[in-house]
Amino acid sequence: MRVKTARAENAANSKRAVLAGNPNAGKTTLFNALTHSSLRTGNFHGVTTSSAEKTSGGVTYVDAPGLYAMSAYSMEEANAAEQIKSADLIINVADALTLENSLNLTRRLIDTGKPVALYVTKLNQLKKRGGRLDAEKLSRYLGVPVFTCSPKQFKKSVEEGINFNVAKGGASIAEAYSSGREGLSRADKLFYNRFFALFFFIAAIALMFFLAFHPKMFGAVLKDLTENLICVKLSDAITSHMRNEAVISLLSEGILGGAGSVLSFVPQIAVLYLFLTLLDESGITSALSFATDGLFEKVKLSGRAAFSLVSGFGCTAAAILTTRGYSTSSAQKRTVAVLPYIPCGAKLPVFLTFLAPLFKNPFPVIPCFYFAGLLISLAFSFVLKGDGEGMLSEVTPIIFPQLSAVGKKLFFYIKGFIIKVSGVILAFCVISWFFSHFSFKFEYVTADESMLAALSRVLAFAFKPMGVDDWRIAYSALCGFVAKENVAATVAMLMPEGTGLSMPSALAVSTFILLSPACISALSASVKETGLKFTLKCFAVQTAVAFIGAYAVNLLFGL
Repeated sequence: MRVKTARAENAANSKRAVLAGNPNAGKTTLFNALTHSSLRTGNFHGVTTSSAEKTSGGVTYVDAPGLYAMSAYSMEEANAAEQIKSADLIINVADALTLENSLNLTRRLIDTGKPVALYVTKLNQLKKRGGRLDAEKLSRYLGVPVFTCSPKQFKKSVEEGINFNVAKGGASIAEAYSSGREGLSRADKLFYNRFFALFFFIAAIALMFFLAFHPKMFGAVLKDLTENLICVKLSDAITSHMRNEAVISLLSEGILGGAGSVLSFVPQIAVLYLFLTLLDESGITSALSFATDGLFEKVKLSGRAAFSLVSGFGCTAAAILTTRGYSTSSAQKRTVAVLPYIPCGAKLPVFLTFLAPLFKNPFPVIPCFYFAGLLISLAFSFVLKGDGEGMLSEVTPIIFPQLSAVGKKLFFYIKGFIIKVSGVILAFCVISWFFSHFSFKFEYVTADESMLAALSRVLAFAFKPMGVDDWRIAYSALCGFVAKENVAATVAMLMPEGTGLSMPSALAVSTFILLSPACISALSASVKETGLKFTLKCFAVQTAVAFIGAYAVNLLFGL
C-alpha cells in the first residue's frame, strides 16, 4: 500500500510530458523506449486509441492517440487534444518522411503556448530515399528545440531539462529539410491496388492456416510433440510415485490434462500471431483498409473496419478497443456488435478439439470457420441499423518488417497467452475438477455422480438439438462464456478419451462456439466503449444466434 501511495505521489509531483503527433509517427515506439513499456505498435494509423502514461526518471510520459489538428475528428483525437491541454511539456513526434505535413500540427501545438520539443523519427528511411534533415536549421525555422538522437539520449535531455530558448528565424524549411524522392514505391503501388491487396491477404491467411494446421507442417507437428511432453511424459513422471487417487486425478486430469493440453496449442497460435504481426508491421493491414473501403461502405462501414476485423483474429477485446478511433458512434457500435463473430485466437484450440479427431487433415476445415465468421460479421453489419462513416488516413508505406519488432510483439502475445492459461484457465480447471469429482456430500466420486454432473444436466437439454447428449460437452461449451480457452481445457479434463461426437454434432458445437458471445474481457471492453445496455442486447442476440445456428448446422449435416 505504501509503495502504491509513493508511486502516486511521484506521478503527481512529476512534470507531465505528452507525446503528440500525427498517426503512425512513432509515438508509441518512442514511449516504449522512454518508459521500458511494451504497448502495441504497428505500421498503420490508429494503433493507439486511448492514452497511456507511465512515470520514469521523474517525468510522467503520456502516449496520446494520433491527431491531425486540435479540432477533433474522432473520439481518439478528442482524447489526444484533452491530454495536450493538461501537458507541462509537449513532445511533438514527427515522421521525417511526411515532415512538411506534420509541421501543420507542430504550429498548432506551438500556438498553445506550452513548451514544445520536436522529435523526428524514421530518419534512416528518409536518407535511403535521398532526403536530408538539418535539425539545427529546422529548430531556428520553428523556434523550438529539435531532436534526432536516440531515445536514450533524448530521455536524458528531458530529465535534465530541455533548453527552450531557441531564437526563431535565419533559416527556411527548404534549407532545413528535403523529402528526397517522393511518391509511391513499387511495393506501395502493388499493395495499394485493391485487387492485389485482397488477393495477397487471402493468400497470406491461407498460408497461415496451412502452416498451422496441416499434419506435416511444423505447427501441427510441434503441437503434437508439446502435447505428448506435457500430458503424457510429464504427467507420468509426476504421478508415477503417487498413491492418492484424488491427487493423481487432480494433477493428471485437472492441471496437466486440462490447462496443460491448452498450452500444447502454443505452436499453432504462434503461427497465427506471427502472420498477423507481419501484416501489421509491414503496412499491409493499412493497404488492406484502403482496398476494402469500397466493400465495407456497402455494409455501412469504412476501410477502417479492416484494422478491427483483422485484430479480431487475434483478440476480440483488443479489436473492440480499436473502434475508439471511429468518427461516428453508430459505426463503432455496429463494429463492436459484429466483432464476436470473428474467430479470435482462443477459439483455435476449441475448433481443433472438436474437429481434429474427425479429419485426418483438418487444414481445409478450420479455415472455413474463420472465413465463415468474417462473412457472418459483414452480413450482420449490413442488416444492422445506423449510418456509415467516412475514412480519413494517410498512405502508410509498405516496408520490410524489423525482425526485432516482430520478435518482441510475438513474444508479448505468446507470453500473454501462457500467463492466461497458467492463471485464469488453470484456476478454472481446478475448480471444475473439484466439482466434477465430489458429490454434494463432499465424497470423492466418479464424474457422473458429481455435483457438476447434477447441475450441468439441468442445462444439457439446450444442446440436444445439436446432437449432444453428454452433459460434459454442454458444460464445456458454456465455459466458453468466461474464456474460450476453457472449452478445450474442460473437454481435455473431463473427456480424455475424446468427445465421441459424430460429424454433424461436432460441426454444430463448433458453430456454437463460432457464433457465441465473446469472453468476459471482451464484454468488459464492450461495456467501456458502448455502454452496458448495448452490450447486454448484443449478448442476448449473439447467444440466440449461436444456438439457432448450431441447431441448423446439425440438422443440415444430419440429413
